Amino acid sequence: MLTMVVAVVLGILAAWGSGTALDNRAWGVLIGIAVLLAVQLGIGLFIRRRVGKVNAAIQADMQAMQTKLQRKLSQLQSRPGASQKMLQNILEKDQTAAVHQALTMLDSLDRYNWWSPLLSRQINTMRMMFHYQIREFDAVDRLIPKCFFMDPASCAMRLARMYRKNDPGLDKFARKKLKTARGDAGALLYALYSWILVKRGEIPEAIKVLNDSRKRCDHEVLRANWERLANNKVKNFSNSGFGEMWYMLYLEEPKIKTQRVRPQF
Repeated sequence: MLTMVVAVVLGILAAWGSGTALDNRAWGVLIGIAVLLAVQLGIGLFIRRRVGKVNAAIQADMQAMQTKLQRKLSQLQSRPGASQKMLQNILEKDQTAAVHQALTMLDSLDRYNWWSPLLSRQINTMRMMFHYQIREFDAVDRLIPKCFFMDPASCAMRLARMYRKNDPGLDKFARKKLKTARGDAGALLYALYSWILVKRGEIPEAIKVLNDSRKRCDHEVLRANWERLANNKVKNFSNSGFGEMWYMLYLEEPKIKTQRVRPQF
C-alpha cells in the first residue's frame, strides 16, 4: 500500500519538476512514469531481499536443528531402557522450541506489511504451516482466513482442518484445488480428499476422485487405492505409502511406530 503511495507522489513530483525544467509536458509525464515504476521496483526488490534473507536464516536454523535432533536421537537410542514415547516427547519439545524461534524470526517481517499488500498473507501462510507442524491447531484456525492457499502442502493442511471441524465448505474447496493439483505434491491432495470421502462412506465419489487423479498425478498409491475401492476392498484403503507427507497431517498415526524427526521444511 505505502509503496504505491510513495511511488505515485514521487512520480507526480518528478513529472511536474522535469516538465517545468524542460518546458515540455510530454517529457515530464514520461519521466514521472519512469520514476513511479523505478520506485515501485526498487522498494519491491528491497522487500524481497529482506524476506529472502529471513527465509534463508529460518531454513539454515531448521537444517541445523534437524542435524542436532538426529544426533540427539542417536544418543538417546543408545541408552538402555529408553522408551519410544520418552524419545518422542524429548524430540518434540526441541522441535517446538525450534519452530517458535522461527516464528519469532517471521515477526521481524511484519514491519513491511504496509509496503506490500500481499506480504501479510504470505507471512501468515508460513506461520500457519509452522503452527500446524507442532500441532498448535488453535493458532492454525485463527490464521487460516488470513492465508494464501496456492501450494499443495498448505492446501492439504487447510483441508485436514476443514475435515476435523466438519466445515461445510470442504468439498467446494477440495474440488477447486484438485483442478490444479499435479505431480507428487498434488497427489497428496487427491489422497487426502479420497480418504475423507472414504471416511464419510462416499465410496463411489472416492473412486471417481482417484480415477480423475490418473490424468494429473498418476501416483502408485492412488492407483492402488483405486483398485482396492473398485474391487470392494475398502478396509485395505491406505495412504501410508506417502510416508511422512501423509502423517504430517496428523489424521492418522503409523500402525508401527517409527521415530520421526521434525520439522522438515
